[in-house]
Amino acid sequence: MKTRLFILFIIFGLGFGIHPLQAQEHSVRLNLGYNYSFPLGTMKSDLISHSSPRGFAGSIGYNLTPQWAVGAEFGFQDYYQKYPRQVYNTNKAQQISGVMSNSVQVIPIMARVEYSPLLAENSKIRPYASLAAGINMVDFNQYLGMFKNQGRTSVNFGFHTGLGLRAIPGKTDKWGIDVGGDYSYAPYNKLGVKNLDNVNVHAGIFIRLQ
Repeated sequence: MKTRLFILFIIFGLGFGIHPLQAQEHSVRLNLGYNYSFPLGTMKSDLISHSSPRGFAGSIGYNLTPQWAVGAEFGFQDYYQKYPRQVYNTNKAQQISGVMSNSVQVIPIMARVEYSPLLAENSKIRPYASLAAGINMVDFNQYLGMFKNQGRTSVNFGFHTGLGLRAIPGKTDKWGIDVGGDYSYAPYNKLGVKNLDNVNVHAGIFIRLQ
């Protein structure tokens, strides 16, 4: 199911991006990259303390002006942690010895605004700041050994704020390298976990679509 969602997001983005535009300053840019995430808050203390190298991030941006762009961002992050064997109380009269593992997948779908400084327009290195708000689709599963202890799927509000830069190695700005980082505010408030906040770093490419 998750794979089908990812494909739909990318197809939607490409469909939006290839709409013909007359002026170069109103071009559409597609960003795709690898994402590494570090849990914060109660997610780190109560659920998963390990960082996650299993993720990607993407965005579609429409340039209103050379400095301002609006669009959408999407992605996927898979968090997982296995704890040492210990005894757990399954109810008032029963205990079980087992290895507990927590698995969390987060899919953000958000509206995005981006600003690039005026002096960066003709530069090979172009810094930017971004702000995004929307939803996080969260799939949480907990296992005791081979047995599923509990699981929840939910949709929650969230927002990202980030900084990054784009490097243009060629003679035109039709493609380049995109690197940066962001803070993700992700309220959750289920199963004793109050948030899924995290900090991310990403690296990938951008392609200007016309």
